[in-house]
Amino acid sequence: MAEFEYIDKSEQLNRFLEKAQYSEWIALDTEFIREKTYYPRLCLIQLATADDLVCIDPLNIEDLSVFFMWLQNPKMLKVFHAAWQDLEILYHLSGQVPAPIFDTQIAAAVLGLGDQLGYARLVEELLGIQLDKSQSRTDWARRPLTHQQLDYAIDDVRYLRQIYPLLKQRLQETGRLNWLNKPFERLAEASEYTPDPWLSWERVKGVQLLKPKQLAVLRELSAWREELAIQKDLPRRWLLTDEVLVDMARMKNRDLHDFADIRGLSTEQIARYGQVWLDLIRRAQALPAEEWPDLPRRRKLDAELSLVADLLMVIVNQQALAHNISAAMLASRAQIEKMLTEGRTQLSDDWRGSLVNDLFARILSGKACVRVQDQSLTIDT
Repeated sequence: MAEFEYIDKSEQLNRFLEKAQYSEWIALDTEFIREKTYYPRLCLIQLATADDLVCIDPLNIEDLSVFFMWLQNPKMLKVFHAAWQDLEILYHLSGQVPAPIFDTQIAAAVLGLGDQLGYARLVEELLGIQLDKSQSRTDWARRPLTHQQLDYAIDDVRYLRQIYPLLKQRLQETGRLNWLNKPFERLAEASEYTPDPWLSWERVKGVQLLKPKQLAVLRELSAWREELAIQKDLPRRWLLTDEVLVDMARMKNRDLHDFADIRGLSTEQIARYGQVWLDLIRRAQALPAEEWPDLPRRRKLDAELSLVADLLMVIVNQQALAHNISAAMLASRAQIEKMLTEGRTQLSDDWRGSLVNDLFARILSGKACVRVQDQSLTIDT
């Protein structure tokens, strides 16, 4: 098994970056903890080129700016598995997303290997290797790390660098490499990793229980919690739980003493923030009805349009079968219904749409029909 270098000094890091600067691609993964912070705390960077394996210790290297600058090389492809969290960390620390990107989880999905396939399962599927899972609950912030911990961590790129060319070859052979362009471009957008406190209410557990006027209150309180969590770099639940936010949004009276009746609020919290909360609640309750937020409601289709949705789902299932991918990866019933209620005939502008948009348009315009012949479903266009 290939050995790896443990890099915990700036001089080592600089030597490696200089050596690897002309790599066409790198495989990259991170280990982090975020139980006690709003932003994940980067604890280890695992990186592989065609020739080298390294573990970079960001806790012992004071300045990583050279590394982040090196990652911005537009000629070097960055290969991840389930890239979002890794990219979130790198964007938070550097202010830039290290594009271009290749995500092996998305690539596996469009090849029909499985939706949201985990890394260990993909390694087993493509390489026949079962990964050690004994260190999955490791505290990556503790030092020193054992060789067993580091060996476990480096496996995340040791095999990723073998998986990438295999997936790329399959994508080229099946003509699906360009299917990934838009998903990977979206992963490279900074807006993906920039929190918007004003929209944080939509993710509050129990939000569906509230009426629009109460949602206006929740929006104000949730935005306050998000902004404070970011400022203090603390988990949002440490400031106020979702349950408390929902109870506060339901408050009927507008008195500071009413907070004492809410389970989960301490006297100290009320003394410190009670007037702020009360001001936010009053501001939200004073909004005109047209400024109240509302949850997107799934419009119920009438009987005839429901049958049309059934037919389009047949198209989805037929195309999924023809291309050896899961129907769920292609489109859900909810997406089809939303498309119909909005009067659209196009599912999306990415690879999913390329498989069904033309068929949808022809079916809906009466220019194509579905037929069964010899126990097989065909689409006459």
